[in-house]
Amino acid sequence: MDNHDEESVQDLAKDYPGPPAYHESTPSTPSQQSQAPPFYDNQASTSHTTTSSPYRQFPPVMNAYYQWPSTKTYNLCGATKEDRLCVVEIHAGLSGSSPLGFKAGVLLHNGMSTKDPILAAAGDESLFAGRIYAFNSNSVIMLPPLETRASHRAMITEIMRPSTTSDNGVTFVFSIEVGEKLQRERFEWRKFKKGNGDEANPGGFTLLRLSSSSKNTDPTTSGSSSRGDCSSSPTGNDCEAVALLTLTRSWAQIKHPFSLELTGSGLSGALGDRWVLMVVITALRLWFLNANGRATKTGIAVGEKLWAKKFDE
Repeated sequence: MDNHDEESVQDLAKDYPGPPAYHESTPSTPSQQSQAPPFYDNQASTSHTTTSSPYRQFPPVMNAYYQWPSTKTYNLCGATKEDRLCVVEIHAGLSGSSPLGFKAGVLLHNGMSTKDPILAAAGDESLFAGRIYAFNSNSVIMLPPLETRASHRAMITEIMRPSTTSDNGVTFVFSIEVGEKLQRERFEWRKFKKGNGDEANPGGFTLLRLSSSSKNTDPTTSGSSSRGDCSSSPTGNDCEAVALLTLTRSWAQIKHPFSLELTGSGLSGALGDRWVLMVVITALRLWFLNANGRATKTGIAVGEKLWAKKFDE
């Protein structure tokens, strides 16, 4: 058995022709090579990238509704109370939490919870401004920063100041960036009085556009002229109305305290999202001041005299 195996191995060795001859081959041309796998961009970092905006879209008509039994918050809704947009929180100033700290005011959240981020805030100018003897209705308005790269928490402060007019009226003036170029313009909330009768207007505020760089065509001169500043008009009839804040009747304020409507160029969207946010937060502030008796002509007139006397000393 063993001899037979040895003979078989020897026979195989004799029959084995040896390794094939080695010939150096030339490199294959690109056409002979198989195609390389396709190149894929790294889309993981871009496909989920979203543009973060400090603003949100608001409808042209908004209404406020209480959610009883809570008295510290109310809902800002669209045309109906079912169309809920944001929750508004009454900030008493006792907690000292940011952004208002110990100043009383209102916080506008970007959602229906007080834990949602704060879009804007409005409150007293100083810690003691709301005291009965202070007669100070100046308001600090806190908005997102203009720079998109800045932190949303790094809010900037605008001031809204009240004053009395020659026709015994009350106004609240502020400035804000408008349009794509973010040019600053002045606006004025002008209070209108309540009427008489069941169908009378319950009162509120009209927002007037005091200054504009746009050109208006004058049909009497067949040319264009700048609107300029119309704040010198005692009635404001020469200014464009861009928003209307209507206060509800006393018996209805328990559920529906006010409504807000954009009009004119404010309705077209040409003034921009930042302007709309400013309109909303200043309207919330005006309702707060009016509900606390701090938007009256008497109180504001006394404040003007006190501050004028202080600066004269």
